[in-house]
Amino acid sequence: MVRWKMVAVLTFLLFLVSLALAGTYYTNRILPGVTVYNHSLSGLEVNEAREVLSRLSREIEDRQFSLRLGKNMISTTFKDLGLTIDYEKTLDKAYAVGRKGDILERLHQFFSGTHELNFSWNLQQEKLKKELQKLGRVYKKPINAQMELDSEGKPHIKPGQDGWQVDTNTLISNLKNDINVKIIDVPLNRIKPKITTEEIKARKITKLTGKYTTFFNSANKNRTHNIRLAASALDGIWLKPGEVLSFNERVGPRSLETGYREAIVIENQRFVSGVGGGVCQLASTFYNAALIAGLTIVERQPHGLAISYVPLGRDATVAYGLIDLKIRNDNPYWYWIKTSIENNKLTVSFYSSEEAPYAEVISRIIEKVPPPEKIVWKPDWDPERVEIKSRGQNGYRTEVVRIIHKNNEEYKEFVSKDFYPPIPSTIFRGRKSNI
Repeated sequence: MVRWKMVAVLTFLLFLVSLALAGTYYTNRILPGVTVYNHSLSGLEVNEAREVLSRLSREIEDRQFSLRLGKNMISTTFKDLGLTIDYEKTLDKAYAVGRKGDILERLHQFFSGTHELNFSWNLQQEKLKKELQKLGRVYKKPINAQMELDSEGKPHIKPGQDGWQVDTNTLISNLKNDINVKIIDVPLNRIKPKITTEEIKARKITKLTGKYTTFFNSANKNRTHNIRLAASALDGIWLKPGEVLSFNERVGPRSLETGYREAIVIENQRFVSGVGGGVCQLASTFYNAALIAGLTIVERQPHGLAISYVPLGRDATVAYGLIDLKIRNDNPYWYWIKTSIENNKLTVSFYSSEEAPYAEVISRIIEKVPPPEKIVWKPDWDPERVEIKSRGQNGYRTEVVRIIHKNNEEYKEFVSKDFYPPIPSTIFRGRKSNI
């Protein structure tokens, strides 16, 4: 029994001595069993291993292979793709084998046989991008599905299209895993459009639910320009169930910087020149189409004077940051909004599902208010002399209601009561001087 204990102790001591000798020998050397890309580094001094890895890196980086994308193919190298081997980091990994962790971990690594290591790589993204561009188109933007009107004015879906882009992460991974590759197909990532054909189908746009047209003087270039510019901001937009649409938020500021021009506007119950003249006609046209479509009017304000392009009581004025037109979709259906301008006609249309409501809008004048006279006395004029400097304009009190048809039922809804003050007539009269 004593003999066996002595043998065990001597064996352990011999193991420690051997380990110490091995440790001394492998100081500044790579431990046994370490290989990189099937090249053994076992027992090599650090500088020797560095030379091996440096030579091997250059050889791999300069290897020719082909990249294929569809029908296009180019010859390239790892270096041309911006993919280079960091042999110093690779050397650090090789030298660290058996030298990290506790004593048991080190012993396990020392005696566990082969340690196959991977290269450490560097990647220059700009170089990779430039080389891939030699293949031609490396990115295709996805196209959203959208609604369109056919030749008969009926809505239909224009399907969306997937896009794609080069999957550089997978490409680089594939190259690293097979550095002897001859031809490699460039992998692609499919990119879905933000709005898919299925999404548009689910909105069930099938019929016209509200449409209104107003007319303008197309010879007035600035006003026509403003109408077109503002209308383009509303063309093709969507109104989902529960959503509130703000005219000002959608159209944006009306300024010279945003492309609007000077034209006639109403300000302080007077017709004056101002930037964005004509936008209120779009707002009024939009308002009437929304009324007919059965949508809820959240905010709307009439002009300070009676205007002629819509019936009295059915106009809507807007001023960015001050006066807005807002509508809300209280129905469980989506709405698609189209604006169009043809010659001197401005049209706003709302499209929705077969079940969506629609309305008849009725406006009437409750009271006509004649213009008062503003007398300007002219003391040097003959008392009999009278001149009408400017003719006034009648004022009106109006009321608007609508009959909404919904779910095979109809009901009457009060919309608004408005007052448009009259514009006084200005009359010059002569009067004898008291002198």
